[in-house]
Amino acid sequence: MKKIIPLLLFFIFLMIIGFVYAFYFKNTQTNNLPYQNKTLLIDTNQNYDTHPNQDKFGMNKQAPVDYYMLALSWSPHFCQDMQRKQGKISKKYQFQCVTNPQEKWVIHGLWPQNKKARHVKQHPRFCQGDLPPINEKIMQPYLKNSPGYSLLQAEWEKHGSCAFKTPETYFQKQEELFTLLILPHKAMKPKQLRKIIKENNPKLKNVRFYTSKNEIKICYDLNWKYINCPN
Repeated sequence: MKKIIPLLLFFIFLMIIGFVYAFYFKNTQTNNLPYQNKTLLIDTNQNYDTHPNQDKFGMNKQAPVDYYMLALSWSPHFCQDMQRKQGKISKKYQFQCVTNPQEKWVIHGLWPQNKKARHVKQHPRFCQGDLPPINEKIMQPYLKNSPGYSLLQAEWEKHGSCAFKTPETYFQKQEELFTLLILPHKAMKPKQLRKIIKENNPKLKNVRFYTSKNEIKICYDLNWKYINCPN
């Protein structure tokens, strides 16, 4: 009997260790969901530069900046639509849709807007002309919420350069605005999505913004206060 008791105690000890390990492992896995991933992400795409002469809407250096629009994209729908329409995922979206697919909202861009514009090309675009590629180290910290180097480079040249002096300040501002929002981590119909956003973001309760199955667009004045997006 004296020999059995230590064996039983040892067995109980092993069971306790097993439960503790299982609990810890489970929680570790939960805390590493894609939208909570804090590891440094790296996009292997090296050909991420963009050029105004290849953009169908071109430049507009004269349009004034009257307000800003933060555009967000539901990443899974974007990737599914591309696969459906093109039959494949293009190279510049490999990071977003293949290498690092995420079930979450991501930042499309922060766009300086002209209140009199009635077409995309009437908004400020490529205000500093054709800019050189941004150093990858500058963009890496923003890959958690942005779909790769190609988009970051394009958004900086097309839009950010019209209101910000450096890509760093541009990326920091759109990241700041994005992290202030409480957004659902699942796909929703536009009406339901708008309702959930208003419930979880009181400052947007009486503000007009746009939602679709794969987009959210929120507007700000020049002092970064929420405003109604134009019709």
